[in-house]
Amino acid sequence: MKIIKGILLGILGLVVLVLVLALFAPKQFDAEGDTVINRPAQEVFDYIKYLKNQENYAVWYKMDPGSTRTYSGTDGSVGATVEWDGEKTGQGRQVITNIVNGQRIESDLFFMGSDDPAKALLTVEEDGPGATEVDWSIVGKTPYPFNIMNWFMDMDKDFEAGLQNLKVILESRPEAGSKAYLIDYFNQTTEKLKNSVAGLSTAQLQFKPSEDRWSISQCLEHIATSEKLLFEMAKAALEKPAQSEGKPAVTSTDAQLIAGMTDRSQKFKTDQEPTGAYTNAEAALNDLETARAAVLSFIQQADVENLRNHVTESPAGTSDGYQNLLFIAAHCARHTLQIEEVKADPGFPKS
Repeated sequence: MKIIKGILLGILGLVVLVLVLALFAPKQFDAEGDTVINRPAQEVFDYIKYLKNQENYAVWYKMDPGSTRTYSGTDGSVGATVEWDGEKTGQGRQVITNIVNGQRIESDLFFMGSDDPAKALLTVEEDGPGATEVDWSIVGKTPYPFNIMNWFMDMDKDFEAGLQNLKVILESRPEAGSKAYLIDYFNQTTEKLKNSVAGLSTAQLQFKPSEDRWSISQCLEHIATSEKLLFEMAKAALEKPAQSEGKPAVTSTDAQLIAGMTDRSQKFKTDQEPTGAYTNAEAALNDLETARAAVLSFIQQADVENLRNHVTESPAGTSDGYQNLLFIAAHCARHTLQIEEVKADPGFPKS
């Protein structure tokens, strides 16, 4: 009996000690990391603004691969949210609260049901030609008595490791402006569209948030039909004599073209509204892949310097032949974001 009593008193003493020490432990925690990535700032920014891409470089996702993650809102824009629940990472939620295009992404993180968010910040800044400094930080409060853990936690190494993962991912991608980059961007946009519409029902495809907004079926139809039209326009411009002397008139970079096309804060009207004929996503994707196969075949045989020497007026303004082809894939990316907006509508059918 005395032994049991001694054990209980010992445990009680430890609890009291922890509670006392927690009174003096810092109540605020912070962590940060930085690295330089040999890629243009806009390219880096366009990757890190998506919450889903954190699965590829953040160490806590790799630490707890069995955790469940639920995404809502339009990824890469204010309001986009990811909720997680894992054995090692616990429960939490991250919400994008502010974006300054090409510069910073701010978000709130709520851990273990807390209503007091930690503040996370990702910033990018040019660090010489084709190089970008990326800073990743977080600051927050830990409730008493759990704040005692602030003495023992070292999250800096997690942020540094995550940024090193990001550096490897981005630097292993094809160099911007190359033929390989152009092909890779087409493949990326195809994959994102497939993931966006995978498993959608006819009701979900045909749903219109309002009379003046498109359904997902209409978006898919527009993507597929525009692919052919834009490609024909790009080829027609390339059949004309090269105009290398006009290259100074091309003032937008490739990254700026993509950023402008994927900026959904600006809306444009088309001459002809799609009918919404697709009742299953597979048919639309098959039509797109057929059209896209012709574009990719053309790119494989193209000479990048020759593409750059063909300067013309296009829907993107004064651009060269390379950018006219890049525009096609960026157009697909733009309307994939529109599809995500439809899916985020409160009235979107659950099945």
